[in-house]
Amino acid sequence: MILEGTIQIPFRYAAGKAGSRFLTALQEEQTILASPCLACGQVYCPARSFCARCGAELEELIPVGPEGELLSWTEVKGKGAFGLVRLDGATSALLHRLLALPAASGAGIRVRARFATQRSGSILDLEGFEPVEEARP
Repeated sequence: MILEGTIQIPFRYAAGKAGSRFLTALQEEQTILASPCLACGQVYCPARSFCARCGAELEELIPVGPEGELLSWTEVKGKGAFGLVRLDGATSALLHRLLALPAASGAGIRVRARFATQRSGSILDLEGFEPVEEARP
């Protein structure tokens, strides 16, 4: 016999040193931080403590964005659209909410971060990304 159901398990997740600094910068400075790897040149956003490519410890944090390139996106029924955004200055992509649906050929467009007016120290302090209006001649 198989019974289907949901179990609620409350938990607390430690963001770690780099994650905590990343979230504090979102909340207090409306800044997005990344971790550059001085050994191999990768720049990770969101910030992390170790390089996934070479294993080096990452101690420095630098601001990136607030604009970047939409690499890919998808629409989740009832949840909105989400995209992979490579922010200016980063080599990795950040997965987050898109505040407006891109056109069918949305990959490659420029987007800009929009911060929440009420911030609490979570990833949702970054409300999401919206298309950058191109200047017209």
